[in-house]
Amino acid sequence: MSSVIEVHTEKLPAVPADVTAGWLGSVLGHKIKSITLTDTILGTGSKLFFTIEYADDIADPSARPIHICVKGVFEPAMLAAHPWTLLLAKHEARFFAKMAPIIKHMGYPRGWWGGTSDTQGIAIMSDLTHEGCTFPGEAASYPLEKALDGAAQIAGLHAQFWGQSAEQEFPWIENKYDIAMKQIVEPWDSVVREPGRPALPPYLMDGARVKRAQAKFYATRNPRFRTLVHGDTHLGNVYFTASGRTRFLDWSAFHFASCFHDLVYFVSSILSVADRRAHEMEVLDHYLETLHRLGGPKLDRADEELMVEYRRCYMTNLIWPVCGYVLQTKERVDAFTERTVAAWVDHRVIETIEAQP
Repeated sequence: MSSVIEVHTEKLPAVPADVTAGWLGSVLGHKIKSITLTDTILGTGSKLFFTIEYADDIADPSARPIHICVKGVFEPAMLAAHPWTLLLAKHEARFFAKMAPIIKHMGYPRGWWGGTSDTQGIAIMSDLTHEGCTFPGEAASYPLEKALDGAAQIAGLHAQFWGQSAEQEFPWIENKYDIAMKQIVEPWDSVVREPGRPALPPYLMDGARVKRAQAKFYATRNPRFRTLVHGDTHLGNVYFTASGRTRFLDWSAFHFASCFHDLVYFVSSILSVADRRAHEMEVLDHYLETLHRLGGPKLDRADEELMVEYRRCYMTNLIWPVCGYVLQTKERVDAFTERTVAAWVDHRVIETIEAQP
């Protein structure tokens, strides 16, 4: 369990070269002899991987990390083009500082430090590859048992915070997710018509209609199903432990919303279209059973109000048809767009939202 304390400071490293042994030693609270940058993944949430050599020995080596991932916004051009990435980076730093220590039923990478400034948000985590963890391929799909395990993890998070809200229990948690998604979807009409983009049904070429449905969905979430959500549970934010268990990373989008936001976003990306159609309700039942077992309400998909909210929450997937190839690889965007469109058609997502008061 994490024991990170959030720090707000006037200045944090802005580019990879700013992350030095001296700076890491100051935030981790140990004198560092040297650091080695072993890998760099730049993007909306850049990741810098280091191996640390400390200047002294301690009785319990597990009390400080050797292999770390430093996550923040370290690509100035990306930040300038997509300013919402700063909101997400600061949010993830706050997750490790404030939320991770109290989460009971969901696994996540171990956090060591979280800090924010006006222009940066940094979270320092253990490097999962050195714990034997593996990561999905860009457009992979997995068998049912992986989806069931992930659904149970999601249910554990939701059960603990069921019915709570940012307004009452967590006033510091802001919903930055809706803001970011509206910004991403704004250029829908031009992006979906770019050469090489996945083909969409004619009605999804109407950006004004999609954006009206998005706004209505955000404004009319059913409070009956409100809980704390991870917010970004697509396959690209999944990892598998050394024992093969499904877990989630990238906590930059957590907020209070409908529980099915997390579930449908996960299920429709980890399963192929055929497997989702064959097993989706089995996964939903497993989620509902686990939710109740871990302290959440007893719910059943025979409840039509529940199923309406479930179908509506597929609007969460709208990022994929409009996602830029600088944000995610073309391989992933195209595969997840195909899975998204299939789910939207199967569940009549936009039509369901439009039909509600």
